[in-house]
Amino acid sequence: MVRLKRRRATSNGSFSLTRMVVMLLLVQCAGGRSRAPGWVPQLIHRLGRWGLASKARDYSLGRRFGNSAVPNPAVRATAGGKSARMAAVGPGEHSGADRLQEQREVLGRAGRLLAAADDFGDTLKQSLAACLPALGDFGFFDVAVGNGEVRRTVAAYQGPHIESLLAPTQWVKQTHPELNLCAFSTGDAALHPAIDDAWYGRVAANEQHLGLLRELAFRSMITVPVRYRDELVGALTLFMGSSGRRHDADDLAFAGELAALAAPVVVTARLLEQQRNAEAQLRMQEERLRLAVEAGQVGIWDWDIARQSVTWSDRVYDMHKMARGSDTGGLEGFRSRIHPDDLATVEGALQAALAGGPAYRAEFRTVLANGEVRWIATRGHLVRDGAGQPTRMVGASTDITERMDLLAGERIARAEAEAAQRRVELLSSAGALLAKSLDPEDTLRTIATTVVPGIADWCRIDLLDDEGVLRRRLAYHQDPERAQEALEMARTMRAAPATVGSMAWCIANASDHHGRFDLPPATDDPVLRAFTSHFGMHAHYILPLVARGRTIGAMGVVQAESGRILGRADRALIRELGQRAALALDNARAYAEAEAARRQAESASRAKDEFLAMLGHELRNPLAPIATALELMARRDAKAHVEERRIIGRQVTHLSRLIDDLLDVSRITQGKVELKQVAVEVRTLIAHALEQTQPVYERRAQPVQVRLDAAGARVLGDPTRLTQVLCNLLINAAKFTPPDGRVEVTLRADATWVEIVVEDSGRGIAPELLPHVFDLFVQGRQSIDRRSGGLGLGLAIVRMLVERHGGQVQAASGGDNQGSRFTVRLPALLAQGVTEGEHPMEPATPTLPATPARILIVDDNADAADTLGELLKMVGYEVRVAGDAEAALALVQEDLPQLALLDIGLPGMDGYELAERLRADARTRGIKLVALTGYGRENDRSRALGAQFDEHVVKPVAVDKLFELLGRMLA
Repeated sequence: MVRLKRRRATSNGSFSLTRMVVMLLLVQCAGGRSRAPGWVPQLIHRLGRWGLASKARDYSLGRRFGNSAVPNPAVRATAGGKSARMAAVGPGEHSGADRLQEQREVLGRAGRLLAAADDFGDTLKQSLAACLPALGDFGFFDVAVGNGEVRRTVAAYQGPHIESLLAPTQWVKQTHPELNLCAFSTGDAALHPAIDDAWYGRVAANEQHLGLLRELAFRSMITVPVRYRDELVGALTLFMGSSGRRHDADDLAFAGELAALAAPVVVTARLLEQQRNAEAQLRMQEERLRLAVEAGQVGIWDWDIARQSVTWSDRVYDMHKMARGSDTGGLEGFRSRIHPDDLATVEGALQAALAGGPAYRAEFRTVLANGEVRWIATRGHLVRDGAGQPTRMVGASTDITERMDLLAGERIARAEAEAAQRRVELLSSAGALLAKSLDPEDTLRTIATTVVPGIADWCRIDLLDDEGVLRRRLAYHQDPERAQEALEMARTMRAAPATVGSMAWCIANASDHHGRFDLPPATDDPVLRAFTSHFGMHAHYILPLVARGRTIGAMGVVQAESGRILGRADRALIRELGQRAALALDNARAYAEAEAARRQAESASRAKDEFLAMLGHELRNPLAPIATALELMARRDAKAHVEERRIIGRQVTHLSRLIDDLLDVSRITQGKVELKQVAVEVRTLIAHALEQTQPVYERRAQPVQVRLDAAGARVLGDPTRLTQVLCNLLINAAKFTPPDGRVEVTLRADATWVEIVVEDSGRGIAPELLPHVFDLFVQGRQSIDRRSGGLGLGLAIVRMLVERHGGQVQAASGGDNQGSRFTVRLPALLAQGVTEGEHPMEPATPTLPATPARILIVDDNADAADTLGELLKMVGYEVRVAGDAEAALALVQEDLPQLALLDIGLPGMDGYELAERLRADARTRGIKLVALTGYGRENDRSRALGAQFDEHVVKPVAVDKLFELLGRMLA
C-alpha cells in the first residue's frame, strides 16, 4: 500500500497530494482504452476516510475551500482587473452535483481524446476539443513551437462559421494597459464574465478588429496559461457565445487544471514532432550527401603501406587522364605527378598523419601527361594494427579545378570590386571637393592631389587661354621641387604639335592617347624624349578636357618611379575624373568671369550713380539762381513781365522734374527708396495730384473730369510717392492729349482692391509699344520738335512705385488716336482699426522772421548766392555771403550768424569739412547748419546729417518751403 503524506502545493509545479488525486480521478474517469489499476479506487476510498478525496476533487475542479486561495499558481484569475470572485449569472448555471458530474465527464473525455491523439497537431486539436462545449462555445489554443513561432489551433462547437472566422487569425502579444486578454502574453489567467459592445470597443485594435469581435458575439471569456515545469508553453482561451452562458471562477479554475494536465502531453507531442522533423531533415541530408558524392565525381584510393602499392578507382584514373587499370607507379608515381611547388606541403601532411598527427588532408596541383595542371583535393583515413603501426590508408579524391578557378576568379573580382569601390570613393571625394571649389587655382590643386599619388606619379594640366593658346598651368608631383622643375621645363620645352600623344595633339584631334614615353612614337620627338627621360616617365595617358561641348585644355597622367601601369580601369577612372575636372575648371572660369562682370557692373552702376548725381548737381545749380531771380522779380514788381516769368518758371519746374525722374529711377531700381506708409484716403491723393498738376492743365479747354465712385476708399501707402504716381499719369495724359481733348480720373473700390483709372482721348498707344510702355526710356512716337518732351522715365517710375506698394498697374489702348487708359490697383485698407496718418503734403504757410536774424550763405555759384541773399534781405533777414569755406570761416569770426546755408561742392574745403570745422569750434557750435546743394541722392542726405548738418535741402528749393524751413529752425 502506498503511503501518502500531505504536502503543500508549491509554486514550482511539483506534484502535491491533491494533484496526485486529480491524476487518479482522471485515470478513473477516462475509462475505455485506459482502465485504472485496481488500487486506484482503494486509494480514493482511503483518501475519503481522511477527508481528502472531496478536497482533492474540489481542488481539481477549481473550487475554493476555507479562506485559502486556489493553490495552482497558474490560476490567478482577473476579470477586467477585478477579482475572480465575481459570479457569473446566466442560463448555463447548474447545481454543484451537476457541475461535478459534468466536470468528471470532461476529464474522462479529455483523457480519451488525448490518448487517441496521433501527432502534435492532433494533440492540440483534442486538447481544445476536450474543453468544448463544457467550458466554451469556441476557443483557440496557442502553443509555442520554437524559434519564436506560435501555432494557433481553433475550434467551435457546432459553429463552422465561427471556426472559419477564427481560422485566419494568428497569435499577437497583447499589451492592453488595463485588461489581461491573453494568458500567453502575461503568464496569468484571466476571467471576463460580462462582455458587451463597450468592452469590444475598449479592446479592439482597429475597426476591422471591432467588426470581427462583433461578429463572434461572445458574452464572456477565460484565458489560462499552459505551463510545463518552468516553461510557459502556451495558453488556452475559451469563449461563451451562442449558448448564452457566462464563465465563472469555477470554470476558470477547471480550465487551469485541464491546461496543467494537458501540458506534459502537449510538450511530449511537440518533442516527438521535433524529433520526426529532425529525422526527416537527417534523411534528406543523407540523400543529398549521396547525390553530392555521385554528382561530385569523388574517386576512392587505397594505399597498402606495407606493400607500397596504391589502388585507384576508375574516377581517380579519369582525374589523371590515365587508362583505367593501368599501373599507378605506387607512392613514387603519386609523388611524381604532384606540382613541384606543392610537393613539400603534401608530403608534410602525409608524414604528420603517419606520425599520429591530424588526419591526412591536402589540396594540390597535379601535372598530367599532356602538361595540363589540375587541382586535386584528397582526404585519407589511416588504419593501424594492434601494435599501433600504420598498415593502410583509404581516402577519397575530388577534382577541384573548377572550384579553384572560381576562387581565383572570385579573388580577382573581389580585388577589382575593391579597386572599383576605391575609385568610386575617390571620384565621390573629388566631386565633392571640386563642387565646392570656384577658384581656378584651388580647382587645379584639387585635381592634382586626387590623381597623385593615388592613381599616378605625375599629373599635368594645360589650358587654352582666351586667344586659344595652350598654356602650361600645372605639373604636379609629391615632391614640390620636382614639380616646380617640371613646370618650368614644360614652359620652355614644347613638343611638336603633330607628335602623337602630346597635349597639343590630343586637343587638335579631340582624342585621348595611352602609351609609353620610352617607346615609339613618343621617342621620335627629341624634346618630349628629353623631358620624359629626365624625370623617368614611362606609361602615360593624355586626354582632352571638354566641358559643355567646348575643349578647354588637356590633362596628362604619368607613371614614373612607382613602376605602375595605367590599366583599363585606371584609364576609365581618369576619363571620369577628367570630365568632372573639366566641368569644375569651366565652372571656376565662368564664376571668375561672372565675378568680373559683377564687379564691372557694380563699377558701372557706381559710375552711373555718380554721373547722375553730378548731372543733377550741375543742372540744379543754375536752376537755383533762376528760380530765386524769378521770385525777386515778382516781389519787386508783381505786374512786370508776368508772362515771361510764368514761362521761365514753368521751364524751371519741367527741368527740375526731369532731374528728379532721373534720380528717382536710380534710387527705385536699387531699392533705396524708403516708403513711409500710413493710412490715407485715395480721394485726398487725387486732390493733391490735381493741385500739383494744375499748371499743366490751366490752359486746356476743359479741366480734368473726376468721378469718385468710392469716395471713402483708403490704402496703406506713402502719400508723397502715391501722389507722384498720379501726377506722372496726369502729366503723361496731358502730353499726349490735344488741348481740347478729355482727361478723366475715376476712383472705384471693392473689399479687396482700390482702382484709380486715368483715361484720356489722346494719341493712344501703338500695339507694338503697349507691352513695353512701362520700360525705362521707352517713349511713343513724337513729332520732330519733341513737343511732348520727357525722357521716358515717368511711366517706369509709376510701375516701380506701385509694385513697391503691393499693387499693379496696367495700360490699355485701342491704338493710334484711340486714347489711353491706365489703371492703378492697390490693396484696399479696411476702415476698422486703422488711424489716418498725418498727411505730409499740405503746403506750408511761409513764416517770416518776427525779428531780424543773421544768415550766412556759402556758395561758389555767385549768381545763386547773390540772388538768394537779395531775396532773404528783401523779407527781413540780415545776410552775409561767402564764395568758399575760408571766406566763410573769416566771416563767422567777424559776425556770428544764427543759421548758415552751405553748398556742399565748394572749391578747396567742401561743405562737409566746413560743417565739421564749425561744429568743432565752441564759439560756432550752436549755428544752425543747412546743406543747400545740388546733390540730392539719399546717401547725400544721410552723409550730410552724419556730418552734423541740421537739415539737407536740394536745389532749387521752392521759396515757400525755404521760408517755412527758416522760420522753423530760427523759431
